[in-house]
Amino acid sequence: MKFFRLREKVGTCYEIAMPNAYQIAVFPGDGHGPSVMEAAVRVLNAAAARFHFECNFTPFPHSGAHYLETGELLPDAVLERLSGFDGILFGGVSHPEVEPGLLAREILLKITRHLDQYISLRPVRLSPGVKSYLRNKGPQHIDYCVVRENSAGINGNVGGAMLQGTDLEVAQETMLYSRMQVDRCLRFAFELASRSDRRGRVTLSGKSSLLPNVNALWMRAFQEMGDRNFPNIERNYLGVDDIAMQMVRYPEKFDVIVTGNLFGDILADIGAVSQGGVGYAAVGSIHPGKTGMFGPMRAGMEFYEASTDQANPVAAISAASMLLRDLRENEAAARIEDSIMATTATEVIAEGTMLSRFTTDEVAGMVAARI
Repeated sequence: MKFFRLREKVGTCYEIAMPNAYQIAVFPGDGHGPSVMEAAVRVLNAAAARFHFECNFTPFPHSGAHYLETGELLPDAVLERLSGFDGILFGGVSHPEVEPGLLAREILLKITRHLDQYISLRPVRLSPGVKSYLRNKGPQHIDYCVVRENSAGINGNVGGAMLQGTDLEVAQETMLYSRMQVDRCLRFAFELASRSDRRGRVTLSGKSSLLPNVNALWMRAFQEMGDRNFPNIERNYLGVDDIAMQMVRYPEKFDVIVTGNLFGDILADIGAVSQGGVGYAAVGSIHPGKTGMFGPMRAGMEFYEASTDQANPVAAISAASMLLRDLRENEAAARIEDSIMATTATEVIAEGTMLSRFTTDEVAGMVAARI
């Protein structure tokens, strides 16, 4: 269905404005991925109808199951097509019959590197009605974001191994950052903290005792950028071991956390637990102004069990709202977020990745109806 709206009066006639039409690539993936991606698409279509834009979805089969059936991972020809899309929905890839790490490296990370999605953004928000694993904390305590540098550091593939399988085997991984990579990640974090829906506070985390050179680069860039461009943003530093404890004890202290690739991977998992489990945790791989990728957080083998009609779709639906924010459809994104919170507060009883009462499609229908 196409939607039209009156844009402006021209002489005695009104000029008709065509709606925004977004091209979205969809990788349903493995396990719960197909069912929760279907839920995300349903909610996006409801938001599109309500706010007068279009989403055109193109599915891609590449996953563990597809690899076992065809021997194909992610062809370069498919990779080249992705930059032509406005956004990507990604359900997650893993399969017990495939070598661990292969699918992540050759599908997920291949996409993020090709599109230079240098930010991994993890909003951590506890919705009303959802039980946090931090039993003494409620929605008023848990509402922050983890900004993880997603292109360099350990993710830079610098290292190697020799004499494998012998007593003299040696393995090395090298953490490598440029000032440009650090600066662009920090700028994203500061700009996020500057938004009207955030609280104007950025916490940098690293490990000065074990990584003195890398940590000094991040700290120097952090202070210089804050002084020069964001003097009104409160900023502080916590070591990664300290911040891991504080995220459990006092999550209400945090607004935007920014850190490198390795530490961010771990801190994002702490955030997911605090907001009720992986079933509520969305993640975005972002390059501002270019094609971003959004989906449920891919952690925990339970996500990759056989597809079920009771998989919790909240993380995938939240990822859909992140996609809309990346496209500057902020009003529609906010409506999805409000609809999720209204649904969890009144209807959904779930902990983690599985629903305890409703089906995946029923929950999607509840959220869509509230839009």
